[in-house]
Amino acid sequence: MEKLNIYKEYGKKIEKYIRPETFPLAIKLIQNESEIPKTAKRPKRDLKLQNFVCQNFRMARSYGWTIAITEEDIACKLARIVYSWDLISEETAKWGHQFNIGLYSKDFETSKKLDKCLYILPKGYIGLVISPLTRTKIIPDVIQIYCNPAQAMRFIQAYLYMKGGVMSFSAAGRMGSCHEGVIKPFQLKEPQLIILGNGDRVWGGAEDNELLISIPNDKINLVLEGLEATHKAGLRYPIPKYMNYTPGFQLKFKKKAEKRAGGTIVKNNQKN
Repeated sequence: MEKLNIYKEYGKKIEKYIRPETFPLAIKLIQNESEIPKTAKRPKRDLKLQNFVCQNFRMARSYGWTIAITEEDIACKLARIVYSWDLISEETAKWGHQFNIGLYSKDFETSKKLDKCLYILPKGYIGLVISPLTRTKIIPDVIQIYCNPAQAMRFIQAYLYMKGGVMSFSAAGRMGSCHEGVIKPFQLKEPQLIILGNGDRVWGGAEDNELLISIPNDKINLVLEGLEATHKAGLRYPIPKYMNYTPGFQLKFKKKAEKRAGGTIVKNNQKN
């Protein structure tokens, strides 16, 4: 319980300094059904359906649910491959490339290049538990925050305040939240900036202006330390816009504006 409270406080700090529109998420990769909280919802059992991983992220971050998913809950073939629920056989590889060609890739050779960029979860993990961070029921392996570009900037500033240099990321325009947002940070042990994919937006309910910051467990304390320090130094969200100036206009427009303003605009030669 004490460890859970630590992560709940992490969630509160993120909400204080970043103010995301939806709940930051705690995500735990599980190896056994006994790791699933008793109160967690299950898509197949409780919703009577199979869905996509990204849909469950949306429900957890919008509804505040804790959701557990395993192989039986998920219909997305791409997610089933990267989570090692389906074997990468010659047949599944052929299906994947047939799906890509004409949609994501111009031809077979172009499609094959993505294979080298995939992060495959090792066998032994049967699923994942997703829980709102401020009320988390699990100790997370990865923390996800859906945010706008300015909020993502603050996370990058916070991490680099502690680490230095620049933050690198890759993007495929697909398999964002489930692949680059969970498996990649889990394996690389580095925070990731994710451009959410088409599936995230069509089925996962991600908005056009949303990005995803995904932070592995062993880096969250570092990021929050940087977030607090940079906030104290004056880097804030919402961005404090500079407003201490006298508004002006282009000369031609200025003459028309003064003529039509009826006293709203004070002329330069007019005393206050």
